[in-house]
Amino acid sequence: MLLHGFCTFVSSCIYKAAGDKVVISFDDAKLQEDNELRWTHNKQRVYLKKGSQIKLNKLNVSEDGSLILETVQKDKSGEYKGIIYDAEGNLIKETIQQLCVLEPVPEPTVMVECVEKGVNLTCSAVNNDEVVVSWMKNGMKANVTHAVLHVSSSELKSGDNFSCTVSNKISKKSAKNVEPVCSDTGPKRFLFGLDLWWMLVILTGGGSFLLILFIICLVWVCRCCRRNKRKAKLTSSHPLLASYK
Repeated sequence: MLLHGFCTFVSSCIYKAAGDKVVISFDDAKLQEDNELRWTHNKQRVYLKKGSQIKLNKLNVSEDGSLILETVQKDKSGEYKGIIYDAEGNLIKETIQQLCVLEPVPEPTVMVECVEKGVNLTCSAVNNDEVVVSWMKNGMKANVTHAVLHVSSSELKSGDNFSCTVSNKISKKSAKNVEPVCSDTGPKRFLFGLDLWWMLVILTGGGSFLLILFIICLVWVCRCCRRNKRKAKLTSSHPLLASYK
């Protein structure tokens, strides 16, 4: 077989979102009626036409020889190779293209975990290596590209807000801002020498216990007062007891 007008085109990966329509063409090549057309996907033949006869038709092909993928899915990723021969079997055009089908990234959220001497912020929606993460602190880009951002207590100020952005080759989405608040961050307030937070816990969570204790003490004081009054009255009404005292 002689090679005539040989031309091969190899492209880098074509990134498409799942559900998109993809057309893989030969660019300027014109398919003639008596030409032979072959298409393979990952070296498996998916289309074959010889002259006017279609021998194999697993995927759609247009009149000009372009391969058409409707609502493409991830299983259609891979190498596509198309070849055109003339009626004598001479190679006219060859193209090889790599297709990469990706799912759009979901909308992320920032999860806050208070830890010793700081806070851990985790960006969700990071489920594979093709997703890139970036962080923003108070509207300024932070120099962190992994899913977990650790902020120490000394770095975290009141009112600081954080957000993360996830992206891949076909989509990009950002999370809503969060303002992490942990008990060991920011200025501490004290009441009677105790942390105000713990005082509030005591006064709210232990309120019932303190009320019962107060009532018991009040009843005990009232009984003591009554006993003292009775004793004083009894002493004044008996001269012998008063003289003995």
